[in-house]
Amino acid sequence: MSILELRVASLNISGGEKIFEEFSHATQQSRREALEILVRHLNADLLCLQEVSQYIDAGGVIHKSMDPITHAGGYTFSFFGETVSMQTHLQVKKDVMVEGIFNDWHNWSKGNAIHSKHPFSRLGDPAQPGSPRNIPLYQPVRYEGNRDTDPRFVLLTRLKISPYPFVANLHLTTLVGERLPGQVPARVEQSRTMRYVQIERLLDLVRIHVLKRNEPMILAGDFNATPEEACISDLLESEAGFVRLVPENNEPTHAGSEQVIDHIFFYPAERLVDYNCWIESGDLSRRVSDHLPVVADLRIN
Repeated sequence: MSILELRVASLNISGGEKIFEEFSHATQQSRREALEILVRHLNADLLCLQEVSQYIDAGGVIHKSMDPITHAGGYTFSFFGETVSMQTHLQVKKDVMVEGIFNDWHNWSKGNAIHSKHPFSRLGDPAQPGSPRNIPLYQPVRYEGNRDTDPRFVLLTRLKISPYPFVANLHLTTLVGERLPGQVPARVEQSRTMRYVQIERLLDLVRIHVLKRNEPMILAGDFNATPEEACISDLLESEAGFVRLVPENNEPTHAGSEQVIDHIFFYPAERLVDYNCWIESGDLSRRVSDHLPVVADLRIN
């Protein structure tokens, strides 16, 4: 069986709409240039991003935070999966949506994205070209313009290169009051329960067509969960058999956390030949986001 070598990176680019909306022009440019330099430096074959945004201006032109990333990384294949938008979730409590109304935007949206140097295939037939699917893990009854009611999705795709690994990119729930300062214990438990349910739904999605068939799968994203949390230690690792790729420099990946909350996993263990994983923690990363990129070199069969 052939061995595939891949460099995978995951990064929450931290409220992607801020690239366009909340900074001065000079700061926007500085941050965007830092992001482009970082993407080139990471040189990932597969880049999973969270909190990517785009908007359609009054003239109908689409402005995508993905575009400079695609160009900088030399990615031929990319896909954006919307999680929240003005068109579907218009809410006056969301500042960027209010700004969008008075800027005469036709739409604004935020979500997850996958950039790849390898083509995407169909999920059921890897010999054929295909497109990622954007699948809900949590959809609130009503969106209120805050993180407590943010819909949560997973982007699921497959790479058209042997051994045709599945790829899942997700961003799980975090609630107001979960983290210090001002941490509320009841909110901590509520958010952990929500993440547990979201991972259960992910496993229900892939159980028959991926896990039971022993197909290779890369799972990456902003889990908002530490390694010992039940959604990871009990569900992903103990029950499902995913391997967490442990960074050699095991440090916090988010400014509001004391531990790693962004992760890369692989399934199944026996198809992971070896790996090297690290957190890209230099000044460049800190200029781009309040999250740090997690990067892994994998050899799989």
